[in-house]
Amino acid sequence: MKIALCDDEKAELDKLYALITDYAARMNYDIQVEAYASPAELLTRERFDLYFLDYVMDEMDGVELGKRLNEKFTGAVTICYLTSYEAAATRVINEQIHADGFLTKPTQPDLLYEKLDKFYKSSYYGRMELRQGRAFCTVYPRDIYYIEADGKSSTVYFESRSDSFTHMLSEMEELLSGYGLFYRIHRSYIINMMYIASYDAKSVTLTNGAYLPLKSKNFQAAYRAYIYNTMDN
Repeated sequence: MKIALCDDEKAELDKLYALITDYAARMNYDIQVEAYASPAELLTRERFDLYFLDYVMDEMDGVELGKRLNEKFTGAVTICYLTSYEAAATRVINEQIHADGFLTKPTQPDLLYEKLDKFYKSSYYGRMELRQGRAFCTVYPRDIYYIEADGKSSTVYFESRSDSFTHMLSEMEELLSGYGLFYRIHRSYIINMMYIASYDAKSVTLTNGAYLPLKSKNFQAAYRAYIYNTMDN
């Protein structure tokens, strides 16, 4: 797993780097960490599996950096914001900006380790077996953008491809219920809330450009709950 850190305060950057590398060694996690003091420099690099971005930086704030990373890699990247400002969480929610978590500064080691466990395990171990006729296929739930009902089967859409599986949409909903990522927005569609780009009263647009009908009165509350659940108190 490749992790990028970006913070223009060297002391905080060095501390975060040391905490992550030391914890990865203790847990025997296969993690590579790179630290950047400049958002512009980070934007020149290849995609990382996880980003820890400071919210307040002189060159470019973390939310703007997150937006540019999403644009560069044509889809939601995994981002955890570092901030001592409650306004950061409010801005992310109000502007419907993609975020996978928040950590308060100064960084508390125990909360950081909880986040690392969550991201590492979901990236490497969070997988499921889905039926394709008599065969089974391994799927990583975090890679699913949305699922569409197709009679007694379901079509699962990823960033740039799709596959059909021998599960009704209700079965898929049950199989995915424990991940905390998915929501049924319509009788025919389940979406991964990680990849919501925007929404209004009648539709949801995902980061891969999918435009889906919205027929759930409770969607906004569910999405706000998802956002809040990514935060640490």
